[in-house]
Amino acid sequence: MLLIDLLNNGIYDDARVITGHKGLVREVQTVNIMDCPDIIRFLRPNELLLTNGFFMKQQPEMFIHLIKDMQRLHCSGLAIKTKRFELPIPDEILWEADRIEFPIIEISDVRLSLGEILQRSTSVILNNKSDELQYALSVHKKFSEIIMRGNGISGIIESLCKLFSSPVILLNNKWQTISAPNQNAGVAELITSAVATLHDLSDTSRPTSLCLINSSFRERCCMLIYPVKTYRHEGYLLSFHSPDQWTGLYGLTLEQASNVIGMEMTKSQAVKERSRRYKNEFFSDLIEGYITSEQEALNRGKRYGLIQGRACVVLAMRNDEVHYMHHRFPKYEGSAIQKGDSIMEQEEHYEHIKRLFGALEHSFVMFTKHDTYCLLLSIPESGWDEAKLTEQVSGILKQLHHETGLCLSVGIGKQATNVLGVRHSYTEGVNALQFGYRLKRKQFVQSYQAKDIGYLFHMLPQDELKQFHDATLNGLLQIADEHEQKELLRTLNAFYDTQCQLVETSKQLFVHRNTVVYRLEKCEKLLGVKLKDPAESLRIRIAIAIEPLLPLSRPLL
Repeated sequence: MLLIDLLNNGIYDDARVITGHKGLVREVQTVNIMDCPDIIRFLRPNELLLTNGFFMKQQPEMFIHLIKDMQRLHCSGLAIKTKRFELPIPDEILWEADRIEFPIIEISDVRLSLGEILQRSTSVILNNKSDELQYALSVHKKFSEIIMRGNGISGIIESLCKLFSSPVILLNNKWQTISAPNQNAGVAELITSAVATLHDLSDTSRPTSLCLINSSFRERCCMLIYPVKTYRHEGYLLSFHSPDQWTGLYGLTLEQASNVIGMEMTKSQAVKERSRRYKNEFFSDLIEGYITSEQEALNRGKRYGLIQGRACVVLAMRNDEVHYMHHRFPKYEGSAIQKGDSIMEQEEHYEHIKRLFGALEHSFVMFTKHDTYCLLLSIPESGWDEAKLTEQVSGILKQLHHETGLCLSVGIGKQATNVLGVRHSYTEGVNALQFGYRLKRKQFVQSYQAKDIGYLFHMLPQDELKQFHDATLNGLLQIADEHEQKELLRTLNAFYDTQCQLVETSKQLFVHRNTVVYRLEKCEKLLGVKLKDPAESLRIRIAIAIEPLLPLSRPLL
């Protein structure tokens, strides 16, 4: 409860506030008694201190230190019986207490002892807490009913505005308005002032009360800030009122509103995540070859806009920073999917990408696969201009980097004429990405080059390709340690990409030359061939190139 409400109780009828009147709106949670110099070590925030001032009589210089220490500790105030030991309060102490708005209450005329005042004050505070609890339950139920009736978060904001007869605004964690009363010049000015204030605050994780200068209010405008949280910080619930509107239940009402809003956001987020997970699982099954029937693909993909006979193309996107970090440090697990702290970043990136690519002329559905963001673009019957699309995507990537600092690269697959062809378009988009990365490029848009060796592989039966792949790399595929297998294949691929140059291979892999020599010797031993033999090197390179095209296979490189 507030200090002014406690003082209005009959216990303090004969008490008198002698300084610090502006601090009477401080909260009081407990009351304590002391008569020793080191009491500050035992005080807590929001505590009212009762004393007869005996030690201050003996050590007057301790008085000012006690006031300042209690202020730093956010105590509620000091109630003192000055007449018990004829303790004078110097003017400098009265002035300092008034300056810092720290209340000092004279209770010499209160006929109760300090112990009785403590007991009765504690009883009043506990009764008030019980009333607050009942009120909190009632308000929480009211806000929950608003949600259950389908009025949503905007219904809660509207209810708060009517209850307080003043504006209440909900902002997201980017200080953008989610819900607010009917916009007018006054509300717009409040939002602008609030956002500017939030930018300057060092800590917005806890409820905060501030004063603003606003022309819509004749006096000072007070702003209450309550953070809205789910499993992360979602935003801020702001209320504006003049100082005389404040009551002890004002903050409690906002606290319950922020809790209900947080739960509603949690529910909405869970629904969105589940829907997105189902979508990702469907496209993962389609891309990896689990879905072999076009009819099954159409039935499951109907909700995502897949229509029989409509051509489409896949745009595969990756974060350049994550890619090159993973390439340089193979044990690095900093992808947005793997790091718990980065899941929030991935969701933000997902929303930014989806918003900016909405400017494209083509309708699309977005999904993710591991650390790759994918757009499945629908191609109109009139066809598409790949050069124009490339130019548009390049502009979007620059805008995305400017707004968020996110550096993405895009690989564009070839047009798929049927639903099952999405798998090949995705593979081609990823291959186009890998081609750009091999050239050490960043923030690029790379189209898949048709009629290369991969194009020829597409024309061969999958089982024949797999048989050739497994027979050629059998020795390496038998290695039990997945990490070792991956490193040997990576080294082998880099060795052939650099025309069998050991120094260039070591540079590309960021390892010592002797490490490359050791790995290559091990590959020769496991495969039973000479790596520089022209026929064997061609066979091995073909097998490595086939691997990404195989169904149900995990990436080795």
